[in-house]
Amino acid sequence: MKRIVQKVKETVTGALKQGWTPDEVCWSTAWGWTVGLFPIYGVTTVTLGVVGMVWKLNHSILQAFNYLVSPLKVALIIPYIRLGEWMFRTENPFRLSLAEFIRRFQAAPMETLGEFAMTFVHAIAGWAITVPLWMFGTFFIMKGMIRAGSAAKTQLQEARS
Repeated sequence: MKRIVQKVKETVTGALKQGWTPDEVCWSTAWGWTVGLFPIYGVTTVTLGVVGMVWKLNHSILQAFNYLVSPLKVALIIPYIRLGEWMFRTENPFRLSLAEFIRRFQAAPMETLGEFAMTFVHAIAGWAITVPLWMFGTFFIMKGMIRAGSAAKTQLQEARS
């Protein structure tokens, strides 16, 4: 994980050195993090490609944060399902472990999709409710980190002078 974090840091630093503004880097980070947490596998990379083209964001940062949040994405799938079930006041909640669900999906993908379609809707609804938190939280945290890094760099340069 340490190597991944270092690679993400290098990606962000590289973008700033290439002339991307701090705001562009922060928005790229926020979109990559937020869309990266979308609870359905197989759609985030393409979605981020489209988001990057539409909003003119840094694709390397988008994908770096998409990759970085993968473990968190797995950890949030069940909470997103539960939040969606609560929102829809579901009478029959999802009862499988993720491992069992994956096993069933691999054995019979179309049947599993049909059987658990509402579970996907619940997970997506749960994620959608958290989007503003992830988006703006990530943006402002990243903005603070860039400011702190810039201030530290300035102090180091002044100390060397």
